[in-house]
Order: sequence, then C-alpha cells, then structure tokens
Amino acid sequence: MIQAVIFDMDGLLVDSEPVWFEARRELLSRFGKGWTTADQERLMGVRTSTWVEYLTDKLEGAMPADEVLTTIVSIMATSYERGDVPILPGAQEALEYCVGRYRVGLASGSPRLLIDAALTGADWHRYFEEVVSSDECAHGKPAPDVYLTTLNRLGVSAERTVVLEDSPAGILAGKAANAKVIAVPRGYTA
Repeated sequence: MIQAVIFDMDGLLVDSEPVWFEARRELLSRFGKGWTTADQERLMGVRTSTWVEYLTDKLEGAMPADEVLTTIVSIMATSYERGDVPILPGAQEALEYCVGRYRVGLASGSPRLLIDAALTGADWHRYFEEVVSSDECAHGKPAPDVYLTTLNRLGVSAERTVVLEDSPAGILAGKAANAKVIAVPRGYTA
C-alpha cells in the first residue's frame, strides 16, 4: 500500500526548463558563447554545483563560479516573481488529490531559494510535509540522496513510496532509492 508521494518540481509541477534554458543562453551570449538543447538536456534535474561547474567550464574562465551562480539564480528568481514560470497542466489537481491520502514531499535539484520562490508563487507550501533540495545532500540526481533524505524526513519506506519525475536523472535517482517511479515525460525529455 502506498503511503507517500514525492514530487520533483522543475518540468513536473512548473514549466521551468524553458526559463532555465533562456537564463543560461542569456548569460553565455554575453560572452559570445552558445547554449544548445543538448547542453540543457545534460543538466536537467542535476544539483546546483553540477550546472554551475558546467556553465563555468563553458565560459572558459570569463566568469568565476560564484558569479555564475548568483547571475543565473537572480535571473530565475526574477522570472518566478514576474510569473514567467507557468504551472503545468494537472499539477494543482495532482497535489490536491495526494494531500490527505498520502504523505507528500518535494525533492528538487533546484536551489532552495528557487524552490521557495516557486512554492510561494503557486501557494503550494501547504501541500508539502517535507521539501528537500539536492543541494542539501552529498550527491545530486541521478544519485538517490535527495529521495533518500526526503523519505527519511517523511518517515516512510521507499517500497511504500511513489516518486513522480520527468527527467532521466530524476527517474534514475528515484529508482536507485528503491521507490516506485512514475515517469511523466515532457516534450523536451528524452
């Protein structure tokens, strides 16, 4: 019997991947560098340190890692504040369905600042008993750490938990945590 449902955020509840793409493209274009769909797909679902390192490498020393982080997070936070990151169809209904039936958690690769901005913007804090950023864990997706931490905080077993994910890294992370995984592919998810 299922006791808990753990949601991913980006690409599953909110359509943030196009906004992430544009933020990264904008930053790299300032330095005459390109950003491709392949670059974006490589970073879907990963933790902050992974994408910061990737962008810093692409910039070939033109900007230090701490400035890459600050710049991208600032662009993304502004997008959330302006309402440029739409809620995906069915997200609200899925959350409402799960609350009261299951323990509900959120496990995201986004920085905590952006998770909180998204939850505040959508008025979703009330749905989640536990919210975990993979930045709080030793390893990001596809390692299972963010899901294992969320399971531990919820006090439920992986065998009685369903993970909802859209990215290949997140799907692998949920499976590695031994949870049941429901893949919810999007048009840009391979």
